[in-house]
Amino acid sequence: MRSFIPTAIMAPLAMVAGVSLVAVPARAQEAGIDPAAIIERVLAVDAQQRETLKDATFQSEYIEGEQTDEGFKEKLRFVKKVYVKYLKDTAWYHDDYLEYYKEGTLQSVKDRDEIAAERKAKKARRKSRDISYDMLTPFKAAQRELYKIDYKGVAPGRIDDRACHHFVVSAKEPTDQLINGDYYFEAESFHLVRVDFAPAKLTKSVWFKLSKLDMSISYSPAGDGYWLPARFFLVGKGKATLFIGVNFGGTEYFRNPAINSGLSDQLFEVKDGK
Repeated sequence: MRSFIPTAIMAPLAMVAGVSLVAVPARAQEAGIDPAAIIERVLAVDAQQRETLKDATFQSEYIEGEQTDEGFKEKLRFVKKVYVKYLKDTAWYHDDYLEYYKEGTLQSVKDRDEIAAERKAKKARRKSRDISYDMLTPFKAAQRELYKIDYKGVAPGRIDDRACHHFVVSAKEPTDQLINGDYYFEAESFHLVRVDFAPAKLTKSVWFKLSKLDMSISYSPAGDGYWLPARFFLVGKGKATLFIGVNFGGTEYFRNPAINSGLSDQLFEVKDGK
């Protein structure tokens, strides 16, 4: 599947002017911390990585289930291969489903291919984002004015065992195309460590209504100075017409990334709408 996801190109001078409006807590002011300088450095680190990062291939495992009174109950599990190709102002995404488990039992190749096609079609129809989406978009010039950004200081606890600067991003207008989130950047390297986020407005239709959808992406060093997605987590609650509410959740792990292996453009071509 070819996913054209626009990402803003860093404009340092514009961003320096824009981030001067970031709210700063008194303790940060007393410590002489400049949030604008932090964001400028974050964007510079991101731009430097994008200069040399051409593609990445991951071994992926996605576990989906339901949150019950007894805890999380696994329903589906997928073993996949995930490919991302990074271009100047966009990124392409493709995944191959290798194994499909239902209630812990390995399913047939036929069933695997059917559910893979169903899920890919649903993703395309809903225009759902994936790990190729640039999570730094709220800090970049193209969408910066759509967000309010507050600097909360250095996070009081360690985030994924790292000391981090904490920013809160809030959409100025509620829309399902924007997000609200907590961003954590490593204080030493200025790489994004984790972002916890939710749509600024939840999707509602005649047939299904979401009352909660919280997501989180964690990043980690992947060799040669690159930081890449390592884990995606979501938990939500929805209600279908005539049915009781459902608590659902899922976690996807991205392991053993192969970096700059020279992925062909043909891998990302759309074929028969898939």
